[in-house]
Amino acid sequence: PTTMSSDLQGYICAGTAVLFFGTNFVPVKKFDSGDGMFFQLCMCLGIFLVGLIVQAARGWPEFQPFAMAGGALWCTGNVMAVPVIQSVGMSLGLLVWGATNMLSGWASGKFGLFGLHSDDIDDPVLNYVGVSLALVSLGLTILVEPTDAASAGPDDAGHAIPEPTGSISLGKPLLESVADDLEEGGPGVESSEAVSAAPSSSAGTWVSRLGPRRARLAGVCMAVVMGCFFGFSFDPAQYLMDNRYDDDDGGRVDPLDYVFSHLCGIFASSCFYYALYVASCGGFSNTWKDAALVGPAMLSGVMWAIAQVCWFVANGALGFSIAFPLITSGPGLVAALVGIVLFGEIQGAKNFAVLGLAFAFTVSANVCIVMSR
Repeated sequence: PTTMSSDLQGYICAGTAVLFFGTNFVPVKKFDSGDGMFFQLCMCLGIFLVGLIVQAARGWPEFQPFAMAGGALWCTGNVMAVPVIQSVGMSLGLLVWGATNMLSGWASGKFGLFGLHSDDIDDPVLNYVGVSLALVSLGLTILVEPTDAASAGPDDAGHAIPEPTGSISLGKPLLESVADDLEEGGPGVESSEAVSAAPSSSAGTWVSRLGPRRARLAGVCMAVVMGCFFGFSFDPAQYLMDNRYDDDDGGRVDPLDYVFSHLCGIFASSCFYYALYVASCGGFSNTWKDAALVGPAMLSGVMWAIAQVCWFVANGALGFSIAFPLITSGPGLVAALVGIVLFGEIQGAKNFAVLGLAFAFTVSANVCIVMSR
């Protein structure tokens, strides 16, 4: 395709990714996810099914085992979400791993890390400004304080509606539902000061044995590692695309040919971690599970995978240094708007003012990033 049509395709896919990353947890909003591990497994099954569909639609291109490493990186980072939230709370954890995710992915393309081809940016200064504004927007979305579950009331099934979170894109953990419970002191416990209570809710875990200061340091370090794993998760597939040695297809590489391998890495890693979890619990009968969660969790995985597929296309059309800040800066705002419209979670003039400011920074960031290309 021409450069103009390729860019348009990239921007459309980036917008689609933002939409689906910001809404993929809606199907499981009113379900209890327990400790998160069964939910993760079911969600990753939905992710795998989307990969199969893409692979079939592409005519079953050659499987790329190395691209699985990116999926494994993402899943490994994701399972660190619970101890991070136990150590530093959801808000700080999201801010650290979200910013690191954005910066590491952006830097991979901007500077050509790990053998990748560096992106050709017409105006690097404007790109830097856009990324900086996107980071500010991310920080502002974290400041939004959702309505407490206790004041929000029960849902139709009589369960307390969990608090929303301002997660972002690929950094949005599969274990987000259990994260709310960890902040609130566990399933069924009414929330009070969620963020400040998060470290103390980890009593009896290895985090609690570190002491407050060491636990906070460990949590921040793990959040940085999480963000790096999320941000670098596209690099193995991109490395293969950038360093192809055959020209049978005229030199054109389609990112969709690497999607299935990447998503297989996520599913295989999820199965591996779930097996470890079952073993640590003393058998499957001792683990948390709920058949009612299977369908909604798989649907959540399908939505997440659609966003991830779109991100692959956006990366190929726009480059990491454009696609990453565009896609990682938007889902938090989408999730907040969904929370306002569908669940009435966000209320008050202060919250709306912060959201408005975050929206202004996001729009400004996106304009700068697009113009820099």
